[in-house]
Amino acid sequence: MESVFLAKTTETPSVRMDVQGAVVELEGNSYPENAFEFYQQIFDWIDTYFNSGADRLRTVFRLNYFNTSSAKCMLNFMTLLQKYHGQDKMITVEWYYEEDDDDMLEIGKAFSVDFTMPFQLLSFVD
Repeated sequence: MESVFLAKTTETPSVRMDVQGAVVELEGNSYPENAFEFYQQIFDWIDTYFNSGADRLRTVFRLNYFNTSSAKCMLNFMTLLQKYHGQDKMITVEWYYEEDDDDMLEIGKAFSVDFTMPFQLLSFVD
């Protein structure tokens, strides 16, 4: 199993899937032409990662903006993480939002209530 890095584009976030660091990080904007196709490669990596015997994963979301289809993918992402959390894998979520971005804060709060894995809401100043 190898680590993977997807560079940020104008429509997609950068994605770092690091085996050694046991982390998946997304940063930037998300409004790809086909969000499901873009995110499926991340979901597949996570499945392979856990099927290879891994027992923990830290996920870091630093998204500035995402469109409706990406929002559905975020829900699918959280559902996938919840699945592994339910299989006694150590899953943590760090949800970053700009200090004055109430929308991203509210989305993070909703996810933190809807799912049971450890979830941190972390503000930052851009």
